[in-house]
Amino acid sequence: MMPGTTIAIVQMESKLGKPAQNLRKAERYIHQAAEQGAHLICLPEAFSTSGNILEVADVSVPIPGPETEFLCEQAGRAGAHVVAGLLERGDDGRYYSTSVLCGPEGTLLGRYRRVHCHELEARYLSSGSEYPVFDVGFGRVGLMQGYDINFPEVAREYGRRGVDVIVCSALVPEMFAYVANMRLPVRAVDAECIIAFASGIGTNLYAGFGYMGRSQILADPLFLEAERFDFVDGDERMVDLGKEAGVGVVEVDLDRMRRYRTKATLSGDLQPATYWQLERE
Repeated sequence: MMPGTTIAIVQMESKLGKPAQNLRKAERYIHQAAEQGAHLICLPEAFSTSGNILEVADVSVPIPGPETEFLCEQAGRAGAHVVAGLLERGDDGRYYSTSVLCGPEGTLLGRYRRVHCHELEARYLSSGSEYPVFDVGFGRVGLMQGYDINFPEVAREYGRRGVDVIVCSALVPEMFAYVANMRLPVRAVDAECIIAFASGIGTNLYAGFGYMGRSQILADPLFLEAERFDFVDGDERMVDLGKEAGVGVVEVDLDRMRRYRTKATLSGDLQPATYWQLERE
């Protein structure tokens, strides 16, 4: 395990109908993050197409495929792990909103198919059913996407699996920004780990709304206070990109976070036999 892990979040606007342009833009940001020494670089959900689910049959891509080959090449050049969201055309004939993890050796390490879909999305997208974790050089990584933030069960599941960092690739409509922004630090507490939230910005012209931005890296505020971390006063965010495109970078000592978690975890007080009883009746 390395003592200092540098995490980078990329906030970018992906244009509808401009996949090649979006890939070139992502390449520039990945390069910027690599220049700042990032070990983990996180891109938004559906970064190559934006949230074009109305045309998902036309714009979705296979995994693996050319887009993951591009991401793996970028990860290899950067010498870093890269996470990004794609609209996936599955072998089963279904469509998914999927996050992929590519390693610094230029290989595809795995994917997460978003489990939770809004009822309107569910007309076009299918739900995944698994919460994969990935043991990489700096620690254990879990993946989720923006809509999952609404469900504490996702963070809890990853917390139960001992992840150090959850990467949340997001494309959250602006009208839900207030609630999403409130839930993010709570999820970091729920999962007892770092959350890297990489969000899209700009406007979805088909749907008629914008995306929230507010890409951020955050953690349990008590951990940050204990470590005297120089975070935003009165908040739990180590970096917050607001509405601007760009790259945010933070170095976190994950070994210290693990030691803090060992001392401060509430997991031993959980009472799992009392939860979801209605489902068992």
